[in-house]
Amino acid sequence: MRALYFKSDNCPVCKTILPKFIQICNEYGIPYEIIDVSDNQEQAGQLLVFSVPTIIFLDKEGKEIKRFAQYFGTNEISTFLDRYFQLTKNSSNKDENIT
Repeated sequence: MRALYFKSDNCPVCKTILPKFIQICNEYGIPYEIIDVSDNQEQAGQLLVFSVPTIIFLDKEGKEIKRFAQYFGTNEISTFLDRYFQLTKNSSNKDENIT
């Protein structure tokens, strides 16, 4: 799993959530990439990112597992990750029924 964090420099919510996002990724050992939509419009468009902040979790093949966009709390992210890692621990099919 890896995470993509789409942001904009003029987004106050992005600035508030970013440190918490980094902390959560570090706690769970998830590699992440921070992407400014102003500098990466093509990538944002390809992944259908229409608002910021947007966080996309991808599996090892690059398939989207879960997306958090615009209005979400960091507790929602932690809850999703707890459930994801519990399911992957108990299942051979790591990405089934986790959203």
